[in-house]
Amino acid sequence: MSPATLSALADWLGAYLAEPQPLKRPGPEAVTRLALALEPGELPTDLQADALFLHRSRGVGEGWPGLGVLGAHDGFDLHLTTGPNRVLAARLGWTAVQLLHWEGQPAGLLATAPQASWEELRAALHAELGGEDEALAPREPVARPLRVALMNRLSPGTVTLAAAQGAQVYLTGQQRPSALAAVQAAGLGLIALGHRRTEWWGLGQLANQLRAAFPGLETSLYGAVR
Repeated sequence: MSPATLSALADWLGAYLAEPQPLKRPGPEAVTRLALALEPGELPTDLQADALFLHRSRGVGEGWPGLGVLGAHDGFDLHLTTGPNRVLAARLGWTAVQLLHWEGQPAGLLATAPQASWEELRAALHAELGGEDEALAPREPVARPLRVALMNRLSPGTVTLAAAQGAQVYLTGQQRPSALAAVQAAGLGLIALGHRRTEWWGLGQLANQLRAAFPGLETSLYGAVR
């Protein structure tokens, strides 16, 4: 693999996250130290880095002059938070992974989790992600194989879709009161993993993937789960 450069990093992000324009601001080509944050407000003013990656790059303006800025929003959300996140599925040991679509767009994954109970599933998610925001137990004890749906939205329609595909537990970022009646009617378990929590997890995974793709690249994460 060639050394990290701003152009090479932008090309890699474009391919890995299907992000159309990952280079948000030009800068020096040589990159040894890459700072990553979810948004500009989480970066220190005296940043020691050669370039920045921001999930939400709007607002960076003229801050951190002289540094190139990389960014990915929709592609990052799609591949590294909730939704069709195959990296998380692999980390959790999920098998029989299927892509789910909603309104013609990729919306999530249906998969078999290795756990035998609701409590074991939650424990595995907590160990990987660091917690959850809210949880609603399924109406009946889960059966083997335990089928889960990881979805990037929660609506009555997507709940019906997941249940029809055999999901027993619905995983998403945030709970939506308008969909709770559909969740309960379907008898599904629901775990709101946390929008910020899954973004922070995704940022760490992105840093890992970048270091693997560009040996010698140093990455620093700024911010916290909160």
